[in-house]
Amino acid sequence: MIITYYGKQYFKIQQGNTIVAINPLSKENSLKIKPAKFGSNVTLCTMRHPNYCGYENTEYNDQIPFLIKGPGSYEIDGNLYVGYGEKTKHDDSDFINTVYFFNIEGISFCFLGDLSSEDINQKTKEHIESVDIIFVPIGGNETLDPVQASKIIKNFSPKVIIPMDYGKDRDSGMLEAFLKEMSSDVAAIEKYVFKKSDLETLTGHVVVLDAQ
Repeated sequence: MIITYYGKQYFKIQQGNTIVAINPLSKENSLKIKPAKFGSNVTLCTMRHPNYCGYENTEYNDQIPFLIKGPGSYEIDGNLYVGYGEKTKHDDSDFINTVYFFNIEGISFCFLGDLSSEDINQKTKEHIESVDIIFVPIGGNETLDPVQASKIIKNFSPKVIIPMDYGKDRDSGMLEAFLKEMSSDVAAIEKYVFKKSDLETLTGHVVVLDAQ
C-alpha cells in the first residue's frame, strides 16, 4: 500500500488497482496551491468547500470516481466507508465536517478531516478501538492544535499517525510542536509504503509525509 500527500488534507491511498483520494483541493482553493490531478476509484470529501472537495481533480480519462461527501454508510468494491458528521467552523462559517472510517485490504483507516474540537459524538467514539491508521489535523486556528490532536489520538490508540494541515512549508511550527507532544523525532518521507504485516508491531508510530 502507498500513501501520498499533496498538501493541506489532500491524500492518495493506493493498493493495487484501488485508488482512494481524500479531500482533493479544488482549483478554486484559497491556498494558491496548484492541485495534483489523478484518477481515483473513490473520492472522500470531509467538507463542501474548495479546500476539501476538488472532486474534478480525481477524474482521469474515462475514470469517474464514486464521490462520498457527507455522513452515511457506503460499500464500494467490497470495502466499507462510514462517515459521521461533526460540527466545525471554517472562515467563520458553520460547516459539517465528516469523520470517515474505512477499510482497504483489511487495514482500517480514520480520517478526522477539519475536526476542530476534542469532543466527538458517540457514533464516532464507537469506532475508536478499530483504527490502524489515523490522519489528524494539527494546524490550530480552525482545526485541532498539536496539544488537542495528541489528546484525541490517545482515544483511538492507532498503530500509525499521519499529521496534516500544518501550514505550507511547515512554517507554522505546528509540526515540531506536535512531534514534541508525541515524543517523536522522525524525518519526513516522500511516500509511505507498507504492508499490513508491517503494522503488527507498531503502536502510535508517527509518519510525516512531504507534500508532493
